[in-house]
Amino acid sequence: MSHTAKTFCRNCSALCSMQLTVEEGHITGVVADGTASPYGAYMCAKGLAAVDFHNGAEHRLLESLKRNDDGGFEAIAAPQALDEIAAQLQQLLREYGPRSVALYHGTGAYRSVLGAQLEKSFLSAVGTPNLFSTMTIDQSAKWVTNARLGVMASGKPATDDIDLAVFVGNNPVVTHQTYPFTAGTSGSPGRSIAEAKKRGCKVIVIDPRNSETARYADLLIQPLPGQDAALFAAIAHTLLRDGTFNQSFCEQFCIQLDELRDAVAPFTPELAAARADVPVEQIEQAAAMIGAAQRAFVGSGTGPSMSLHSNLNDHMIEVVNAMVGGYRRAGDRVRNPGVLNPRVTLEMAVSPSRSWEKGVKCRTADVGQLLGEFPTALLPQEILTPGPDKIRALIVFGGNPLMGLGDPARAIPAFEDLDLLVCLDARMNATCDYAHYVIATSQPFERHDITTPGDALYPEAFAQYAPPVVEKPAGTIHDWEFFWEVSARMNMPLTLKYWTYGKVFDAIEDGLPLSVTDKPDPEDMLRFLCKNSRVSFDELKANPSGVRPELEPHYVQKPPKDFGGRLQLCPPDVAAELQQVLEEQSQPGFGFYLTCRRVLENMNGAYLDSDRSRKKYPLNWAYMNPEDMEEQGVGEGEEIRIASAHGEIVAVAKAEPRLRRGVVSMTHMFGKLVSSAGDIHGEGGSNVGQLTSLQQYLEPINFMPRFSGVPVNVVVASCAG
Repeated sequence: MSHTAKTFCRNCSALCSMQLTVEEGHITGVVADGTASPYGAYMCAKGLAAVDFHNGAEHRLLESLKRNDDGGFEAIAAPQALDEIAAQLQQLLREYGPRSVALYHGTGAYRSVLGAQLEKSFLSAVGTPNLFSTMTIDQSAKWVTNARLGVMASGKPATDDIDLAVFVGNNPVVTHQTYPFTAGTSGSPGRSIAEAKKRGCKVIVIDPRNSETARYADLLIQPLPGQDAALFAAIAHTLLRDGTFNQSFCEQFCIQLDELRDAVAPFTPELAAARADVPVEQIEQAAAMIGAAQRAFVGSGTGPSMSLHSNLNDHMIEVVNAMVGGYRRAGDRVRNPGVLNPRVTLEMAVSPSRSWEKGVKCRTADVGQLLGEFPTALLPQEILTPGPDKIRALIVFGGNPLMGLGDPARAIPAFEDLDLLVCLDARMNATCDYAHYVIATSQPFERHDITTPGDALYPEAFAQYAPPVVEKPAGTIHDWEFFWEVSARMNMPLTLKYWTYGKVFDAIEDGLPLSVTDKPDPEDMLRFLCKNSRVSFDELKANPSGVRPELEPHYVQKPPKDFGGRLQLCPPDVAAELQQVLEEQSQPGFGFYLTCRRVLENMNGAYLDSDRSRKKYPLNWAYMNPEDMEEQGVGEGEEIRIASAHGEIVAVAKAEPRLRRGVVSMTHMFGKLVSSAGDIHGEGGSNVGQLTSLQQYLEPINFMPRFSGVPVNVVVASCAG
């Protein structure tokens, strides 16, 4: 007997509504559910992959594991594992104090609402500031930009309200990563861009590759990787030269315009064109389009945030957006004022926090937190460096940091040095292989969730509750249960709070104390999280497809007084970095730049090994322009050796005419952690992270490694060495 059940996808911030078909406790089908979703009936390939994954496509763990004395793993009952983990944590806390414990928050944790909330409760109860995550692996430059430029509290305009969208190093048609970083909607991004085009919106795409998103472009610029700072400094130069920036906005909300003018004066369009190897006319045209727009949205993706000068790249991109007032203004419609977390939107600038300069600092570097997190690239040295407060226990929640960090020669010894490594996951991965305990966790369709992670990101006000569709396997536990169970064994009470980015957990006054003896009910916890919602938890339960509440129109309001906040366009460290870019030379001895790319079917490291994905992507090809391949003597499907200043990998070449010359494009997270010679096909690809260093070429402030725009050489593998 089959039945259908409503739920939503937990892969990315789109949280698309779904309808599952269930037969005798087994999920047999999935379709998009457009009953109430603001995206309509939309679901991407990752939604299908999520069902495949749930049904065991990647050898799902059905019981927890413990490392034995021989280095292998044996099954262990979850209660026994939790007993042992709690006892070891208590011992470490007694001997070494709270900072001996750390947590890494991975991709699989972002849409686990109760798990993510109790994770923060657990860290607070332990008293450790040691939180690391994937955010400081790929886009922490955006946090640095917010912290030294400042933010407009009114936020970026909705795609329905703009007349120009600029996509820099972002391919939302594939990634589904849009607002608030770039224009578009995360659910059905291509459709949202196409509809904006029909309304007359112009589109600029800046990417070394003629990407899937670029088919909507009115102007496509394909620069050399790592030149975004120079390119946008030239656009700022041109806006100032021509007087086409928004002078009234800058006078009201910005400072340091004169300092910016001085810093970008040398960055003429001619200089940037030479650096980026693009026609100077394209830079002039981009500046003219941006300056003429009435409501622009200039945004970026991981491309600029993962390459050379990533902090400066994102800062200059956002400076250009600020120069033309690319934010919602007083009187503008707020199409999504929030449901679970209602908001009043004010037109005001919030001055830079420069949070890394104050508060609790890393033990091994003079840097503080960005939005409550430390730079993940520093995690290995925080583990390896002797001394007080050395990290000795690490809990990995839904992630694979050893693959994500890069530089396995540096990262592996650190993880091996831990006294306790616990991984919460539904399958074994490269990090789990080094764990002392792997806790088999439930999957999204087996747990209670609400759409907290998407509440501010939907194009319209919407919320949905997802109860379990099927029972979790008997040997698994929920993510939130892990944190509560371990805390209860340590007699360490937790307090559930509604935490979102930008809030300091301990400063949140409203909380729900949880008993250490009576396991909390997940519905009770979600009901608490909905206490300030525009839609009650009971109403969400009664509407399984979600609720789009009928609200009075909301508009951006002027604050009751001028709070004095200002965007700092060009603080001294930004000016110094621009001077550094001006003076630097290209890294000698390398003929290519290796850039990152994503594929539609996978979510970071998830779903790579499913049958559906492996049929399409048996490995991560090294895409090259056909003319480069011919010049290098590389044939289609031939193995090539790619070498950076730090390491080398073997990959399989694949021609892509849409890629500009001088660039090799590959997807991360494929292959073995450390490749063995001659078995690239058997290993399912190449670990691009072996080309990255965790000790050299790190950015200031966030210690961001260079994952994209990496200078490399390419030779046919059979001709190497």
